[in-house]
Amino acid sequence: MLGKLLRSGKVQPPPELPLVFSLASERQLRLHQHPETLRVWRFLSHHVRRYPQDLRAHTQRVLLAQHESLRSRLAGSLQDVFLALGQSGHLLREHLFHLVKDDLSRQDELFFQQWLETASESEAHQQWREGSVLSTGQEAAAVKLLTLERSQETAQYSNVMEEVFACLEYGQIDTARELLEAEVLAGNTDESIEQELVNIYQYTRSKDGLSNMIKQMQEAGREISALWLEKQQESEQW
Repeated sequence: MLGKLLRSGKVQPPPELPLVFSLASERQLRLHQHPETLRVWRFLSHHVRRYPQDLRAHTQRVLLAQHESLRSRLAGSLQDVFLALGQSGHLLREHLFHLVKDDLSRQDELFFQQWLETASESEAHQQWREGSVLSTGQEAAAVKLLTLERSQETAQYSNVMEEVFACLEYGQIDTARELLEAEVLAGNTDESIEQELVNIYQYTRSKDGLSNMIKQMQEAGREISALWLEKQQESEQW
């Protein structure tokens, strides 16, 4: 079959690339040569919505909107350039405005002219125009409709063990350990406090923490109970 095709001399035209691929490699700023102008404009609109800083796509989109069938979307396309640049890119904004201002309505022409002369952002700049994909449509300053007030209460505990258990309940193991260590070193301790502290060392496999605590107790002249000595021996297997 291949031999027949070669002998016939017929050359098959290459397959037409999908629009997304052909436009991605398009470097010309004016895209009026594409037969489906609305489809091209929609593709560019989707692109600048995702990548608002792509100035080449913005420019292509604005110039394409000069096409008679897209003229109603011209102001919105230009508005997106102004919104994307903010107070930057004044020369580009001004150049695009002068390129297309003859195709704008008188109202839109005055709107963009005033925008170029304004040195600060205005809520009016967000007024939605047909074709815009970046404007919010919010023409007035945001008004907070609801204020949430949360009162922060300081938890009160009758003893240190209540606070320790509260910390453990919320996963604050380090805080619980520090509270217990402070009590033991201060001598304000009993069997339950020491047992809970030893349990934390075992749970966290903190062999060094256990050894360091025993050392501090010895330096303070404290008698080391069998609980600590047994747990220190067990920690060799941690």
